[in-house]
Amino acid sequence: MRKYQQLALLLISCFSVGVLMMYKSENNRLKYVLKYVNFFGRNDAAVLRRIQNSTTAEDEERQSKWVFTKPLPVWQVIGDSFYAYSAYWKQKELVVGGEAHVIVVGKKGAVVDFRCSFDVGGRSVQGKFRFQRDAAEGVVDDKASTFTNYNFFCQVSRNFGQPKYVSFSDATSPIKRQVKLHLRHLKPAKTAAQATTATAAAAVPAGATLTEVPVRFPATICVDLVSFDVGSRFARNVDAMVQFFLFHQALGVQHFLVYNYDELPEQVVRLLERTKMHLYSLPFNFPFLQTNGTAARIRQLLQTDCLLRNVNYASFTMLLTPNELVYPNARFAGNLGKSSLQRQLRAYDSETVRFELSTFAVCFDERKKLLIDNVHYDPELRSKVLLYRLELPAAQLLLPTAKGVELPLSSGFAHRYVECQQVGADGLHDWRTGVREELMEHITQLRNEVDLLI
Repeated sequence: MRKYQQLALLLISCFSVGVLMMYKSENNRLKYVLKYVNFFGRNDAAVLRRIQNSTTAEDEERQSKWVFTKPLPVWQVIGDSFYAYSAYWKQKELVVGGEAHVIVVGKKGAVVDFRCSFDVGGRSVQGKFRFQRDAAEGVVDDKASTFTNYNFFCQVSRNFGQPKYVSFSDATSPIKRQVKLHLRHLKPAKTAAQATTATAAAAVPAGATLTEVPVRFPATICVDLVSFDVGSRFARNVDAMVQFFLFHQALGVQHFLVYNYDELPEQVVRLLERTKMHLYSLPFNFPFLQTNGTAARIRQLLQTDCLLRNVNYASFTMLLTPNELVYPNARFAGNLGKSSLQRQLRAYDSETVRFELSTFAVCFDERKKLLIDNVHYDPELRSKVLLYRLELPAAQLLLPTAKGVELPLSSGFAHRYVECQQVGADGLHDWRTGVREELMEHITQLRNEVDLLI
């Protein structure tokens, strides 16, 4: 009998040890899982906040890739003699309704007679059509031009919702068809900020502080590779092309909208991909012949699209070719510090939208390491660079009567690098002779920063 009891005790002991080992193994596996989940030992709000921050960062990175390029602009036929590039929708604020603004070129002398409508949720809403010739048409009179710049408008006086497309039909065409244009909605000035703040506030747990998200970029630059001479010595110099972007990045500009992006050399693109700047590709398949005589008209088209594309996304913008560099006496700063360029320009009233910078035609020498090291300029070659402040509504920015001011040399200037093959009778001058010491020190600091990156 004792033998059976001992055997039973041995079996029970073995079973108990087996169960103990099994529970120990499961416990180790559970600890391994909890090591990464840590569900019981960590605040749920902290975990959710960390997950949300990660998701928000990914969303911002993804949105930054298309913030200036969706929908992608492209010249397309909308009538027998007319082509449209980009279309913008502006919701009215004080009254009901809204308006589409479309950048158009047409064959010189062609009759303008169109019908327009909107696509709102799959249903068609008839609009009222009107048009304007570009404000520069009366100033730029080139007889060699075969096209005319227009602004087409399609207006509705009721709120039907947010339209996705605007359609145009050429009444003079024997073939009646409607051409749809994808609308880019102009960003509201305040609604976006309120929405961002409300969304962020809802996600922040009690007791935590809310960090405000900046609504606008300090500044952007639209890069004109359409009228730029891509066969010039400057364009073939990779270092010079890269410096255009690096110098402006040192000033605080991180976003560059490049028209005719495919003309940017691949080597330059690869070098810029190593930086934190954002390049946006905007095609420009212009349908008419481009000549030296049409350069001013085409640049006006780019300027109009640049302003509309940046409204309420940036505080300032400018249209530059790669051989144009600006040297203001301060940087563009996101925090609007006392020393920022935005704060300095607030000394001018809010109706001032254009700031003209004194521009020097500086002789480009490939032997110089940095562009700023070129010091001689031809005083007989004149041009101007405009800096736009984007605080007024888009319609007021585009008016020919929009207020502008010429900035003093102490506030900054611009260089346009050219080939000085035929120098005027006055000879070459040194641009540094008229620059104040404080501004020169600021430029030297920028030079040293870029020198470390080249």
